[in-house]
Amino acid sequence: MPGQTLRTDMWRNGNRIHFQTSLMETGVPVITGAYIDLLDIKMQIPRANACSGKENIQSDAIFAAIGEQVKLNPDQAKKVNAIFLYNITIDGKPISEWTLDLKNGEVHKGKPKSGKADATLTVEDKDMVKIALGKLNPQVAFMRGKLKITGNILLTQKLKTLMETNKAKL
Repeated sequence: MPGQTLRTDMWRNGNRIHFQTSLMETGVPVITGAYIDLLDIKMQIPRANACSGKENIQSDAIFAAIGEQVKLNPDQAKKVNAIFLYNITIDGKPISEWTLDLKNGEVHKGKPKSGKADATLTVEDKDMVKIALGKLNPQVAFMRGKLKITGNILLTQKLKTLMETNKAKL
């Protein structure tokens, strides 16, 4: 009926995605036994160098990829014209910091070299990976408290094009 809310649950079994849809209000199933077969699955999560002796910080590989994109497309990065500091955490404990200095077209580990960040983003390592791969919408992450932003929050909207370019590369 119009106005009722549908809930779709999905789970993966090999190359098959099963799903079932039911009414939220009553729990009555609307679609059952449905599935989609995937022809080719390429699911890779970038990994940091496991031989570094430090905890495996998955998002380090993402920032390295962003750094490469900034080097290849400095004009696109400079259009953002802002400095972002990412505080990466695991289980709520700070483990890494990355600066995206898109005023000067550089990405590096640590705090900004000159001046201060226009916006500081704090996010769990695993959530940063999900955001970069397009599996977690940054706005949803922010609303759920998984992504905390201080400073000029509106500037973070400019990161969308940079992240979308990287998603294809990851």
